[in-house]
Amino acid sequence: MKKRFLKPIVLGLIVMLIFNITPSAFANQTEHGLSETMNNLSKTEQQDITNHLEALELKTADTSEELSKENKQIAKKSLESFEKNLIYAGINNGEKNIILGTDNEDTFVAITDEIIEVVERIGEYDFLINGEEHHIEVTISDSSDDSETALTFNNETIESGEVGIMSSWKLQSTKWVNVNAQRNFHTYTASALGGIIGTILGGVIGGAFGSMVGSLAVGMAYNYAASSQYPTNVGRSHLYMYTRGKSPLVDRKTVSYDYAVYNGKNVYLGKAERIKRGCVGCGV
Repeated sequence: MKKRFLKPIVLGLIVMLIFNITPSAFANQTEHGLSETMNNLSKTEQQDITNHLEALELKTADTSEELSKENKQIAKKSLESFEKNLIYAGINNGEKNIILGTDNEDTFVAITDEIIEVVERIGEYDFLINGEEHHIEVTISDSSDDSETALTFNNETIESGEVGIMSSWKLQSTKWVNVNAQRNFHTYTASALGGIIGTILGGVIGGAFGSMVGSLAVGMAYNYAASSQYPTNVGRSHLYMYTRGKSPLVDRKTVSYDYAVYNGKNVYLGKAERIKRGCVGCGV
């Protein structure tokens, strides 16, 4: 069964991360058009997302009874014009994660398969998810201390040997991202949690990398939300930002190594990655 969302807080995070963490950044994302927003997906995946949005109905959604009359109208209007409102679309292990913009720059619609959530940011770390208020803190710090090495978990070596493995990529910055949610991560959907994380992170990082981190946040949230083995509401991500090529055709890459803080230890959950090509029309 799909995990139900922490209604208010998760959604806000995803929206900001996926774009440029500010309301204006969110608005700009909807101007790129459907094809550019889904450039990172295969043609089959793009068609799957389109088919899903065309067939999705509020009355049969898993969260239909949780949506107020007002939020149903917001979701309905956003879905009816999903071609222009699409901010993010991805498929993780068959699960469709989608974020749609709305007329309100502080509000977005998060879709995880048949779950529809309307998320509104009402404070720095406060969000309404389907009308329920939640508090999720996301903070970021520089990562210059190599003593904070990652763990080896389930016989998989994390980070060491991977960072900077491609000499053509130049490391620009590394950060530690700390996430403290109101509830355990596995009670959230990836789309809502990612939107909330992205909303906060994008604004802090800013610029071209800010909008990329917004998109990356959904992948981060997917790893967090899949951590039911390690029930916790505290997580960390080691974030790396790279560039390749010369201006104006600069490629950018963001990578995060995601951990649950469980029983006082960092437990590796997975890796998320996002690349944006510098050439016109290459997309993300």
